[in-house]
Amino acid sequence: MRPMISRGRRTGVYTTIFWFFVLLVPVTGGLTFCAHEVPEVVRAAEYIDLAAETVKFLFRTALGAKVTVMLGESPAELRPAQTAVDYRNKGLKVHGLVPGRTYYYRIEAEYGGERAESEILSFVKRDNRRRKNAEWARTAVFYEVFVRSFADGDGDGSGDLRGVRARLPYLKDLGVDALWLMPIMPSPSYHGYDVEDYRAVEPDYGTMADFRAFLAEAHRLGLRVILDLPVNHTSANHPWFVASRRGDLKYRHYYVWADRYEDRASRGPWGQKIWYRSGDNWFMAIFWEGMPDLNLRHPAVREEIKQVARFWLDPDGDGDPSDGVDGFRLDAAMHIDHGDPEVTHAWWREFNDYVKSINPEAFLVAENMTTNASVVAPYFAILDSSFNFGLAEWILRTAGGGGTDLLRDLLGVHDLYRKHNQDFIDAIFLSNHDTTRTATRLAGIPERIKLACSLLLTLPGIPFLYYGEEIGQEGAKPDENLREPMDWYAAGRGPGMTVMARWTGTPVRFVQPNDGVSVEEQASDPESILNHYKRMIAIRKSHPILFTGRYRPLDLPGLLAYECLGADGRTKLTVMHNPGRREVRVEVRPGLRDLVSGRKTGRSLIVKPCETVILEAE
Repeated sequence: MRPMISRGRRTGVYTTIFWFFVLLVPVTGGLTFCAHEVPEVVRAAEYIDLAAETVKFLFRTALGAKVTVMLGESPAELRPAQTAVDYRNKGLKVHGLVPGRTYYYRIEAEYGGERAESEILSFVKRDNRRRKNAEWARTAVFYEVFVRSFADGDGDGSGDLRGVRARLPYLKDLGVDALWLMPIMPSPSYHGYDVEDYRAVEPDYGTMADFRAFLAEAHRLGLRVILDLPVNHTSANHPWFVASRRGDLKYRHYYVWADRYEDRASRGPWGQKIWYRSGDNWFMAIFWEGMPDLNLRHPAVREEIKQVARFWLDPDGDGDPSDGVDGFRLDAAMHIDHGDPEVTHAWWREFNDYVKSINPEAFLVAENMTTNASVVAPYFAILDSSFNFGLAEWILRTAGGGGTDLLRDLLGVHDLYRKHNQDFIDAIFLSNHDTTRTATRLAGIPERIKLACSLLLTLPGIPFLYYGEEIGQEGAKPDENLREPMDWYAAGRGPGMTVMARWTGTPVRFVQPNDGVSVEEQASDPESILNHYKRMIAIRKSHPILFTGRYRPLDLPGLLAYECLGADGRTKLTVMHNPGRREVRVEVRPGLRDLVSGRKTGRSLIVKPCETVILEAE
């Protein structure tokens, strides 16, 4: 959308200055003065495509004004397209538009006998199609990497891309198929979620050449790579915000600045302060003052972010995305538009459509940090996947010995997801960089940590592992201690191991020498957590039905049990977990093989506490 006239204008009766700009109204006890408000149309350039034939205009004006969208296929032929007589700044939808066609429009407002109108603007209607999911991801196991903490390649104690590249054989041996890198772009923060430059690499992590070399090696080994992309906000140091703050007309609309109709007393989704002062102006920052919110209601901002995606998906711009990343993890996806979830959903649909036009196999997974499945469900009609925070809690509660009908609960959630997309892909996990680590939740008990692993890797969806989870690393708030160095060595130090003091002042609490929690200590122990993870990943990958099969709960007292059915409706696998503290005897058909232990069954089977049994039908 491009403005054809640089400024809006007001029309109407400005003679309200008579009677000293007021009407004298007699009331009991004396006189009061009621000023006429002269309306103004602001944010007229902001809109979002909804359905294939619908656009929502997001302008603002005096509350209660009568507003009209004048629309046409040329500036000289504007006609009323939609009118609201009591406009509440919630947007106005216009239907019946033709995809691919250019439209011109002007917003008109009437309030208190005064009129205002916007400049004439234009836009091209998108067709807003829904692209197919990235099918490769449906049977993939993902692994989350915090580069700063994972591995050091240049010996300075801080993790970098050379270090991650050197550890790719370890990840390949673990059995994972894809890596999710937490933000790798320049940032003033150690974690990287407040980006200063979307088209560069954090200097602590190396150079763009280092990233290209890492990506090429990952692809050579058959590992896909998705990047964390925070676009809800930027750093306050980002050149866009610096320019926006000083009033640069090009960048002013890149962020959410309060207009005359804004309620600056409004609070955020957690009841937090969201408006911050800069001189005589106020900007929105949902997370904190150093992370100002981008204004994705504006088409120019949406275009900027789409071009950022193109930069990473097809770095040389030759139309071949094989040298680019394989998708994105979308940070704070549900918070794109604090005031209007419909805008949030429409933006991600537009983004998905654009990304898939560059690489049809690119994978997009949303972070919607809520256990409310009704909030998460619509994202499965918009993007490839979304993280299931509710399931993470259910798995950890079950692994800890708590009673929950986990599978029935999950299937109920999946029924809700299916209403939005029959072909949905659920992203399942135990913990991540924002949550207490699995081992800490389970008091460091190896058997229960293994049970959590077994639960995760035998449930429907695509599993995401958090680095160090496969060796039982612990971690708890503050956030820095959720992100401690990957523990490679028994001594807690050695070549390639990072040093937390190098990048944060918070001391290490959980990574300790000779505690049994390191790759070195567990690699040769067949009963270690690490080798249990390898075993369970291998079972899942050799039995794709665990990703895509139909699950049916079984009623076996003392056990969480279910069958995994094939497309023909026949049972292929029977899974039994014992989260209790007593062994459970189950009658079974003799001669079946347990995929976990390798044993053959007799007429009965004993499932020990914290044990998982997976029986394969003959």
